[in-house]
Amino acid sequence: MGKCDSAPLHPAPCTLYTMLYLLAVSLIWSFSFVIIKGNLTALDANLVAFLRLLLAFLVFLPFFRAGKLTRGLFWRLLGIGAVQFGLMYSTYTAAFSYLPAYMLVLLTATTPLYVVFFDMLLARRNTPLFWGAALAGVLGAWLLQYQGSPLEFNWKGVFLLQLSNLAFAAGQIYYRKLALSSQPWDNRAFFSVVYLGATLFTLLASLCTGSWSDLPQITMKQWALLGYLGIIASGLCFFLWNVGGTKVNAGTYALLNNLKIPLGVLISIWFLGETCDYLLLLITLVIFMISAWLCEKSACESVFLTPKYTK
Repeated sequence: MGKCDSAPLHPAPCTLYTMLYLLAVSLIWSFSFVIIKGNLTALDANLVAFLRLLLAFLVFLPFFRAGKLTRGLFWRLLGIGAVQFGLMYSTYTAAFSYLPAYMLVLLTATTPLYVVFFDMLLARRNTPLFWGAALAGVLGAWLLQYQGSPLEFNWKGVFLLQLSNLAFAAGQIYYRKLALSSQPWDNRAFFSVVYLGATLFTLLASLCTGSWSDLPQITMKQWALLGYLGIIASGLCFFLWNVGGTKVNAGTYALLNNLKIPLGVLISIWFLGETCDYLLLLITLVIFMISAWLCEKSACESVFLTPKYTK
């Protein structure tokens, strides 16, 4: 995609390299549906969330630099972690006990709408193109899953998953706001605090639910999967995802939140034996690519689409 000038605090126009940040993360996340559904649902959701976020915190702890943080920024980052990862993971993992894999993939489709909504609140401007891109991502995901017959919902699972989507959207947009309005900004040093907030939240949640009785029952295979989820799918990928979000406009960021849906469907077909209309899968991927291209092209051509975040 082409380049255009932008102010220092604005995200750089999206390039293929920047897109690969988010594309690679989406591919890795698409495998998580299968891993959790097939192997970790027997464990308490809050314990699973705590263990993987603790591992993510330990990965970034060596990069922590207290001298770069003000007290106010420390508490903001702590709050982001508690909401975006702590609350999100606890509710997300709990939803696996109530919904089949294809429904979990489908119901995460609302996240782009929440991303655009929170961006509208924080940036204090409404961009119809961003809403169009988010809606295209949602409709593309629903088109992919719709089989012509009514879907069966477990409303407790639906509520948990939508709460998870809201938490994830709010956290990533607020982190984006802080990163674009605060200089200097050290992603690696600050992310250890984000993961600390997430770890503390899930620790309290696991203590409240009494999930520690499951700890001795965790098998070596489950520990290996938790290691992968904590170090790679959480630790590395959430870091790259939030950093990548500061390099693209909010419309593209919202849309790419849903890329894991068609990828997750593809993985579910291969590994869980589920069926899908491959033509619809192709159409969905094309919708995603065109919407992302329009968002980035318009952002380069219009100053109106650059964020106006302030401290």
